[in-house]
Amino acid sequence: MAEVAIKSTRDAVRWGLLLSAMAVSGFRLPRTYGDFRGWQEVRFSDPSAAELYRINFTVNAVGIAIIVVLAVGAFYLLRPPAPKQP
Repeated sequence: MAEVAIKSTRDAVRWGLLLSAMAVSGFRLPRTYGDFRGWQEVRFSDPSAAELYRINFTVNAVGIAIIVVLAVGAFYLLRPPAPKQP
C-alpha cells in the first residue's frame, strides 16, 4: 500500500486560495450573466439603461478575471520547490 506523504501548510494555502477564488467567481457569475442579458435586451430601446447594464457587466467581468488571475498566479508561485537533481 502506498504511503500518503504529509502535505505542507503551503499546499493547504495554495489550494485554499484557488478554491476561494473559484467560489468568489462563481458567486459573481450569475449577476454578471444577468447584466449581460439585460444589456442585450435594452441596448437598442433604452440607451441609458443599456449603458448601466454594460458598465455593471464590465466591472463584474473584469473583477472575475482579476480574481482568477491572482489566484492562479499565487497557486503557481506557492508550489513546492523542485527536487534537486544529482
